[in-house]
Amino acid sequence: MKRRMGGFAMILVIWGLVLLASLASGFSMAVRHESRAAADLAAIAEAEAAATAALHITVLQLSQEDREQRWRADGLARRIAWPGAQVSVRVQSENGRIDINRSPTEPLVGLFEQLLPGSDPESLADALVDWRDRNDEAEPKGAELADYASAGYAYGPSNAPFYSINELSQVMGFDSVMLETLKPYLTVYSRQQRINAISADLVVLSAIPGIDRATAQAFVAERETALRDGSDPDFTLLEDGRRYLDTRIGSRLFSLDIEVRLDEGFKRRERAVVRLNRRQGYTLLARETRALDDAALDERQP
Repeated sequence: MKRRMGGFAMILVIWGLVLLASLASGFSMAVRHESRAAADLAAIAEAEAAATAALHITVLQLSQEDREQRWRADGLARRIAWPGAQVSVRVQSENGRIDINRSPTEPLVGLFEQLLPGSDPESLADALVDWRDRNDEAEPKGAELADYASAGYAYGPSNAPFYSINELSQVMGFDSVMLETLKPYLTVYSRQQRINAISADLVVLSAIPGIDRATAQAFVAERETALRDGSDPDFTLLEDGRRYLDTRIGSRLFSLDIEVRLDEGFKRRERAVVRLNRRQGYTLLARETRALDDAALDERQP
């Protein structure tokens, strides 16, 4: 009887030890999980602080009175010193993009022809216009409420200005893949029908009626030389497309692509749109975190 009781007690002790070991293991895993979560939160906060600092430094450089010291909106990567991180900023003028709330149909068609092969550019452009206009009358190749219903959509056009480029993916004929292709060339912030020729890139210039790619390339090369020398570009090359273009030099509206890579490996990329105030400071119009890719940073310096 004593042996049986002793064996039973031994089993209880063993099971108790197993239970304690399981509890200890679970507690250890919970601690490790919490530690990792805390480290992740710390990395997120550190990267956000670096990105915010880069935004403020960039605005300061864009606001310099000295033209030689002022940063140009040329899209080149600029390094910003920050402890424990590599920080890179690219600046472009938002006025050089096509404003989907104000643009005439023709530049939109030109852009879609270049970037969306196999699509019907006129249908896409008309559907975009029908989304933003306030009436229910469809453009020749556009789409209004009845067309959306016939196509099985649970909604129709908003009949209001786009609040974001991302909204374009809801327009009939567009999808998220097309949106990502078009995003670098579109804006909702310029509030201008015309595109600024000083800051428009090759793709946008080539979308302008009357300007072919060879003409756009020639102008971009001449423009870079003129701006580098401190002179005004020769706009005669763009004469056939001047009705769609603004040739004023200087911009107060910029997009900033900011990339932060912490030394321990955490990465953050974001895009901000800022408008410099006429007296001082700036207005932040948009700021969003963007997907990261593994492509190497452009190391060129302006």
